[in-house]
Amino acid sequence: MSKRLPPDGIPFEVLDREACTRVEPALEQVREKFVGGVLTPQDETGDCHKFTVALAEKARALGVDFRYGTTVKTLDVEVGQVNGVVTSHGTLACDAVVVALGSYTPLLLRPFGIRLPVYPVKGYSLTIPITDPTRAPESTVMDETYKIAITRSGDRIRVGGMAEISGYTNDLGGARRRTLEHSVMDLFPGGDASKGSFWSGLRPMTPDGTPVIGKTRIRGPYLNTGHGTLGWTMSSGSARVIANLISGRTPETDARDLAIARYN
Repeated sequence: MSKRLPPDGIPFEVLDREACTRVEPALEQVREKFVGGVLTPQDETGDCHKFTVALAEKARALGVDFRYGTTVKTLDVEVGQVNGVVTSHGTLACDAVVVALGSYTPLLLRPFGIRLPVYPVKGYSLTIPITDPTRAPESTVMDETYKIAITRSGDRIRVGGMAEISGYTNDLGGARRRTLEHSVMDLFPGGDASKGSFWSGLRPMTPDGTPVIGKTRIRGPYLNTGHGTLGWTMSSGSARVIANLISGRTPETDARDLAIARYN
């Protein structure tokens, strides 16, 4: 890590056991279980639900029409040009459409001969109520042993991670839950794991780990998918690139290497 971070301008600090407990006081009570850590001060933690709800309110005020409970069936394409989106409530006419369906994006595009290498990789998450704040994290801790992130979210602890290739399934395995419970309770036993909310999600992964953003060989569809575990992290930047491409402006970020053409 000490070799990879500096070239990208990412500040970090290697912490011994004492320094770790100063950053995360609850670790003092389990100090025999680790020898040190790495602090990246520019990393931040937020509430994705609050962010998206507030963003939707702002978008609605600007005239955006949200159609919840609507299933996208296919695209209406004629002579290499998209004319609309066919949904369970009729066809929406358009001359441009942002395809941002995560792991399901390839299924929409496949009938039009567009092969998009985005694959569903399942991750698991457990959210538990805090019963003892002195034994709960202050911010976010990565448990590198299990590749799991443990995050403080108000009066709750959220722990998530793992990567399982199991197709388009959202079943919840008991063994996966036990792994999450062990990881969080081993370091931060200040929550009640028995009352945790357990769920899974399908991360849209690409072979090279980079999202796919930009045009396709059909006129009209713009791809914004394949962000893997960093969907929210890269959401605003990706949206700006897409907005610039659709409006004919040159994106501030060079998006040529993000296009689907890199797989040809």
